[in-house]
Amino acid sequence: MERRLAASGGRLGPRARLGALLAAVALLAGGCGVAGSAAGAATLPSPPAPRASGAPRASLPPARPPAARAGTSSGGVATGTDGTGDLSWSACSGSRGPAGYQCATLQVPLDYADPGKGTVPIALDRRVATDGARGSILLDPGGPGVSGVDFLAEAWPYFPAYLTRHWTLVGFDPRGVARSDPVTCGTPAELEAELTADPAPTTAAGFASLVALDRRFAAGCEARSGALLPYVGTMDAARDMNRIREALGESKLTYLGFSYGTLLGAAYAELYPRKIRAMVLDGAIDPAIGPIAFAEQQAAGLQQQLDAFFASCRAAGCGWHPGVPPQVAFAQLLARVTHRSLKVGGSHQRVGPAVLLYGAASALYTHSSWPTLGRALAALGQGDGGPILSMFDSYVGRSPNGTFANTDEAETAIDCATTPAPSLGAIRAAAPAAEAISPDFGLLDLYSEAGCSVWPVAASGPSGPVHAAGSPTIVVVGATHDPVTPYAWAQGLAAQLPKGVLLTRDGGGHTSYFQSLCVQRWVDRYLVTTAPPPPGTVCPTGGF
Repeated sequence: MERRLAASGGRLGPRARLGALLAAVALLAGGCGVAGSAAGAATLPSPPAPRASGAPRASLPPARPPAARAGTSSGGVATGTDGTGDLSWSACSGSRGPAGYQCATLQVPLDYADPGKGTVPIALDRRVATDGARGSILLDPGGPGVSGVDFLAEAWPYFPAYLTRHWTLVGFDPRGVARSDPVTCGTPAELEAELTADPAPTTAAGFASLVALDRRFAAGCEARSGALLPYVGTMDAARDMNRIREALGESKLTYLGFSYGTLLGAAYAELYPRKIRAMVLDGAIDPAIGPIAFAEQQAAGLQQQLDAFFASCRAAGCGWHPGVPPQVAFAQLLARVTHRSLKVGGSHQRVGPAVLLYGAASALYTHSSWPTLGRALAALGQGDGGPILSMFDSYVGRSPNGTFANTDEAETAIDCATTPAPSLGAIRAAAPAAEAISPDFGLLDLYSEAGCSVWPVAASGPSGPVHAAGSPTIVVVGATHDPVTPYAWAQGLAAQLPKGVLLTRDGGGHTSYFQSLCVQRWVDRYLVTTAPPPPGTVCPTGGF
């Protein structure tokens, strides 16, 4: 499996790039104080006054963005639509989607270059505007591999009422994910062996063992989903988004994408620049960054946040009091479970280096998770691996019965079909520099690239700078200390877009819409009116 800590978009996928499982999902599940502030009223409370900063700050937009009459296109507001288009919507039930939402399936070409090869079903769900729809907003939570159908139900209560009253929110599972012809690669036992292997070995033999597992995983994917693997890349998913737009009856796309969803949005902008009405890319990936630089820069961001967590333990406390500097104690815990994994309770499951590293990294997506990490490390120091194992299981989608969601299988397949991989020799050569950049995450992030180096399908992009000639203004959101998609990536993507506007959040944590009332207001105002924030706008974290 590819092992990226997730920022191909959104998750730290073991065996996929230290990726980017959308932090918003963790935020919502963890209860960071956003709940109840957005959904309950049409007018949001005012945020605290912005702090001083070197960057200019524009005044906040009104809590209720300027409204436009349904069915008009004045001032850039989308033409009114009932949102039906060519889709047949019905109540979601069972495995189709969340109760209380409407679900539909859209058939799209497996191969857009050869439509005769058949179709792929794309699962969608929606929450219809409560007071007359002015249009639809398509969402992508990141990943890749994360279900947008599930995300809509998790996130909808946290969107402001002035948005949900007049805009229908739409989620979808990209091809290869969850309900949309999911990629499958192995049995639960095989996936467990893959996901729990040491992801950051320090010896040549350990790296060779890791690559052998990657080859076995790739072979399993090819045996079970070989016909689909060449067609799950980001460019194919972007083409599917255009079919979704058409089926929704929208003349132009209104889109909010997080983490990997920003790469997907950038791909759409490259293919269909004149079919965009409004596009927000939050927690941005810079497609011009090469894979090794990508791994190094992401590992540096994660290390910075882990060090900040350690500092919080020394200062106000984090629930972990190891008696030695936290950095030292963490290294000791890692060395201990690397030398001999720790059995958890009466189960067969054990805590090894993968469980500790990925469990810890998952908590760095948002500061609200730091106390949970502190308690888990304290328990591990006392011989109880249950809490850190629970964090790992939640991150990789392992159920109590031992089965896995297809998140990591889909993430690997999508990443490898999207981004050209370095050679195994180049990865090994970069190891000393990666370890120096980030002692805790450098090798983990770098070695996540090896899965794609042995992948049976060539990557198809996007790679290199985005051009998107003819696109309207696109808003790119970046946080100054995002641990998964570094701020420099948002700066890079905004600079590449012909009309890119960068909206900055001052703070840590991954993605910003659900972490800053100021960001949320500016984004919502733009989605409703297409009027972007003034260039140089900087928002504080919090304010809900």
